Amino acid sequence: MVTHFPLVGIVFALLINIYAVVRKNPEVLKLSLWVYVLVGVSALIAYLTGDGAEEIIKSYPGITEDLTESHEHFALAFLIGALVAACISLYGLFISSTKEKVFLKITRIMMILTAVICILAIETAVTGGNIRHSEIEKGVYKEVK
Repeated sequence: MVTHFPLVGIVFALLINIYAVVRKNPEVLKLSLWVYVLVGVSALIAYLTGDGAEEIIKSYPGITEDLTESHEHFALAFLIGALVAACISLYGLFISSTKEKVFLKITRIMMILTAVICILAIETAVTGGNIRHSEIEKGVYKEVK
């Protein structure tokens, strides 16, 4: 749960953000910024649990350093993106009542930034899935005719 929430949460936050921009609803825009903050905090927690999980998973047969190293790099990139998004969101929430135009610009910037962060989330999830689900890469689940 800890490791999956940031990956799903960033997409959820983006969808809320898009909805709020389309509907021009400032309260829902604030909600999307709070979700970005929650994703940043949860991404930090997930990243901090990674070393312990790596030590456990390395004891499993067939787990190589290449698999865990690749996942670790994408997880770090995702973490940085999520923390940047969280910081920008906190600033947006702070100025939301005093500088409405800047607040609206921030929410639009967040949509673009989050699109990039979602790509990092996908790569983090794929490389993490490859560690324990080698059957995916080996093609065990081929279409039955």
